[in-house]
Amino acid sequence: MKIIQITLVILSFIFCSIDVNAQNSKFNIPKDRKINIAVLVYDGLQIVDTGGPIDVFIKANNMNGKYNIYTVSATDKKKIVMDGGTVNLIAMYTIYDASQSDILIIPGTSPEIVKSVSKDKNMMDWIIKQNEKTQITMLVCTGGLILANTGLLDGHSATTHHWSLDELRSHPKIKVKQEARFVADGKF
Repeated sequence: MKIIQITLVILSFIFCSIDVNAQNSKFNIPKDRKINIAVLVYDGLQIVDTGGPIDVFIKANNMNGKYNIYTVSATDKKKIVMDGGTVNLIAMYTIYDASQSDILIIPGTSPEIVKSVSKDKNMMDWIIKQNEKTQITMLVCTGGLILANTGLLDGHSATTHHWSLDELRSHPKIKVKQEARFVADGKF
């Protein structure tokens, strides 16, 4: 829980302080529209891994109005049953009708569900296609395993939940940062 709190504070600071006139930022802030933030959702995802980042961007948006935050279902159905089957979420879009994101957030879940959803070729192809034009692709917890399974993390540093580090290490081209709470490497 402490990791999540620290991450949310850091993200709040970063995204509340983005200045549209920033001179030395690698983030190319659109001047003609809001920043598109897509949160990928799929059956079995973790509530905290999804709700935490959404809440950070909602709070930032309430302060500066610069964000268009939306959920994207990994399949053609918009109703998502979250981990434990106790909460349902209705996605705003699907991978078939969502617009291009500037920031893509991939939340995590249990390793078994990660393996299952990573077999969905349409979802994995959508992630790869979105990533081509995102400015930031953000992974929460075991969401890093989903991105690792696309091959996009090859050559980059990454971390994940400590129970899933061995799974991340099974991708030999990824530089696993075991002790890190979060990693920033390029757009990831």
